[in-house]
Amino acid sequence: MTVPIVQLAGLQTETQNARTTGIDQVPTLELCRILNREDRDVSSAVERCIPVIAEVIDTLSERVYNGGRVFYIGAGTSGRLGVLDASEIPPTYSAPSGQFIALIAGGDYALRHAKEGAEDDRAGAKADLEVFNLDPKVDSLIGIASSGRTPYVLGGLSYAKSLGATTVGLVCVSPSAAGVEGNADYLISAVTGPEAVTGSTRMKAGTATKLVLNMISTGIMIKLGKTYGNLMIDLKATNIKLRQRARNILRFVGGDACTQSDQELDQILEHCRGSVKLAAVAITLKVPVVDAEDRLQRNKGVLAHVFEEARDQDARRGAHDDGLVLCVDAGGTSCKAVIMSKDGEMGMGTAGPCNVTNIGIGTVLSTISEAIQEAMDNCKYTKGRRIQTIKLSSAWVGMAGYDRPSLSPTVDKALSELLGLTLGAGLKITTDIDLLPISVVGQTDLDSMVVVVAGTGSIATNYAKVDGQFRRMHRVGGWGYLLGDDGSGYGIGREALRGALHSSDLYKILGRKDANFTTQTLPRLSQAVFKYFEALYPECKPEDLLNTILVPDPALHQGENATHAITKRVAGVAKLVLSMANSDDEAKRIVDTGVSRLVDQIALLIHAGEIDPAKSGLVLAGGMMQDELYRTVLTSTLEQRCGKFKQTEIVTQPAMAGARYLLNYVV
Repeated sequence: MTVPIVQLAGLQTETQNARTTGIDQVPTLELCRILNREDRDVSSAVERCIPVIAEVIDTLSERVYNGGRVFYIGAGTSGRLGVLDASEIPPTYSAPSGQFIALIAGGDYALRHAKEGAEDDRAGAKADLEVFNLDPKVDSLIGIASSGRTPYVLGGLSYAKSLGATTVGLVCVSPSAAGVEGNADYLISAVTGPEAVTGSTRMKAGTATKLVLNMISTGIMIKLGKTYGNLMIDLKATNIKLRQRARNILRFVGGDACTQSDQELDQILEHCRGSVKLAAVAITLKVPVVDAEDRLQRNKGVLAHVFEEARDQDARRGAHDDGLVLCVDAGGTSCKAVIMSKDGEMGMGTAGPCNVTNIGIGTVLSTISEAIQEAMDNCKYTKGRRIQTIKLSSAWVGMAGYDRPSLSPTVDKALSELLGLTLGAGLKITTDIDLLPISVVGQTDLDSMVVVVAGTGSIATNYAKVDGQFRRMHRVGGWGYLLGDDGSGYGIGREALRGALHSSDLYKILGRKDANFTTQTLPRLSQAVFKYFEALYPECKPEDLLNTILVPDPALHQGENATHAITKRVAGVAKLVLSMANSDDEAKRIVDTGVSRLVDQIALLIHAGEIDPAKSGLVLAGGMMQDELYRTVLTSTLEQRCGKFKQTEIVTQPAMAGARYLLNYVV
């Protein structure tokens, strides 16, 4: 494969730093302060990568748990940092020596001596990796290259990817050759900017690399149960010093349950083959070693989960668990979960966006788990417990993007394991829009229903009654922001921004020629858009509007990818447009046009499905539908075009409606 041509001068790590051009002319004290100021950029650069780092930890820890190995490859400083991180895992966490393996271009000689030419050998990585017989089902490779272009690293990623192994790219530039080649399943771009000494990537880039590698390896070890709290619980008591440390840990963890003498603790440790974690289970829960082993295996070696399971065993058999139901509305903007008992007690939880198509299965499952945990903590019957420790009667997860056939099987398996239910036997998984019709499910006199969602995006579906059940038949819209969802918050916000950007261009051109041409000369809606963004970003000027829209502010959009941040920002302008629609002709035109186009879609659905509104229900949902003006314009326009619906419902909390449905119609 041809290596993409990347000019060194164009890389952030190779750019001359304007803040340090006089670094050789200042006193030593100021020199140190300059270097320290530059190092402050490192932490924020890594922070912006945390979402993808979390995905890497979740993916790699599962593979390592199943017997996989993690390979690091790099050249120069990057290679040395990989070797350092891998070599520290076995003594720190009693991990097998072959679990983390680091390779450096040029071999071990390059650890102490510069061997710069070795990094240019693209085929060298394949040769170095071949001797390890990578198992693509469980093994993983982390390619480390500050410049994002090191041939040795690119070759290693390409080889591992060709085998089907999971690959991770760790770079300090964006864009990068690693990203262009596309051989990294996960690309971590910790962009630290120009170095204090031009091109010396052992400095900021090297520090960021070490922080990321520390985070990944430590995270994997924690996920594998190598810690209890912040104690290194997976200690092997192999000498006098370690045996005393093991006794101290057992007494701390066991508390009142640990009454044994030193001699008795040593005997238990001997029966547990020196494993402190295994001994902790046997002592604290007062169970045989064989039972302790089963409990650890069942909980994937995580001691905290073993203890939580034990604390909740009696509660799991309690009366309140018999009727617990869970509904999760995992939408593209946010995830909401409701857990409810048969006597009406409930808890609600909220987390971030959950469109599995946009952000990946790992992130979606983590987000859903976060929302469920918050819901459980807000319900008196499940407060302080984990989802694995309760017995759900039934659960329904409505997930944005679930209708992608390639994703559904993986989602089904993961949610079934998380919730302890079998798909079709207590567990129901659908798209998020399928949660909405249940608000009128008890209306037996309706032949069909039309569901319209208008939030950041928009979509309409129809449901026909078949054998007493409403079944989804057709859908229109839902094209996504790139193609434009008619009548959506994004669509309306985009139209307002186009007008404001036109005004911005006028201001930049005419304002230079005519001192009397000010922002006050521009249309009212454009002026309002400028003020709106200035309130969010005080540095934003009318002439900077486009850049402000397209470049996410890390401080305001932590944890969001750039696309989602921009989409959210554009859709946010819709509220401003709606607030002015009664007093500004342009704002009214934008709303009317967007609604009219959405109604065109709904009308197509009604006519194609031969739906009689007089015998059907209309269900409205999404953030835009919560605005009275928008809702009134849509329903009146729709009535003029297609006729009046027999019943109209506005759904504000689909997850709560879903939980009630599970109690009343399923349990």
